[in-house]
Amino acid sequence: STVNNIGSMKNNGFELELTTNQIRKKDFRWSTTANFAHTKNSITELGGEKFLLNQGERTELYLNRVGDPLIQFLGYKTDGVWLSQADITAAQAAGLSSSLSNVFVPGGLKLVDVNGDKVIDANDRTVIGNPFPDFTWGVTNSLKYKSFDLMFMFQGVQGGSLINGDANYNETKRSNKNYNQNRWLSPMFPGDGKTPYSTLGFNWMLTDYVVEDASYYALREILVGYTLPEKFTNKAKISSLRIYFSAQNMFYHFASGYRGINPEARF
Repeated sequence: STVNNIGSMKNNGFELELTTNQIRKKDFRWSTTANFAHTKNSITELGGEKFLLNQGERTELYLNRVGDPLIQFLGYKTDGVWLSQADITAAQAAGLSSSLSNVFVPGGLKLVDVNGDKVIDANDRTVIGNPFPDFTWGVTNSLKYKSFDLMFMFQGVQGGSLINGDANYNETKRSNKNYNQNRWLSPMFPGDGKTPYSTLGFNWMLTDYVVEDASYYALREILVGYTLPEKFTNKAKISSLRIYFSAQNMFYHFASGYRGINPEARF
């Protein structure tokens, strides 16, 4: 067997950049540069295959399919948690069944019968997200007053999703309140009806329960500087001297649905 680069894809989109000079005076200047980008991609050919499936390191599934974006997440949709055995018995009495393991467990995730055939199986797997954002953006402001200068830059991503692999680890399930606050404990203490017990039921990594909003924006950099006037540098016999202080990632904001530390680390 051989490995060949047999696929092809297309990309399209646009990028915009705008620079403005709001103030241009002798002692004070202020300019702004903003950029915005939107791109889309799709697979046009996979060496004769209609689609390919690839498993990630935490058992999650990735789909490559002709006509669709390069990467998509494939898995089961969920609809809360099985609250009790009575809840499960009622669903089974209505005809719902499954050949998969750990589907009908109190406190576990309730999988959705996507195709409506009353059987939860591989045919109910569907696209549950992709990592490609709707758009990316950035804004940089530069100000100068006499010998002082200031620069600060915001950058962000809007849209797109990620599979949060943190949910695969028991340490996270025990320590991160987003995974254990209001969780199911028993039929008498069902929590919010949406948060499963960490060790019960179907594998989280194969469901939309771990697919989260990847949007964020950040204050990427602040830079403050001071340039020594020429009358002092000339006396010191140096051409110029500038002292500056910089800091990165002073502020970081991500979507409320994200349960990790940094969505960029999970793309």
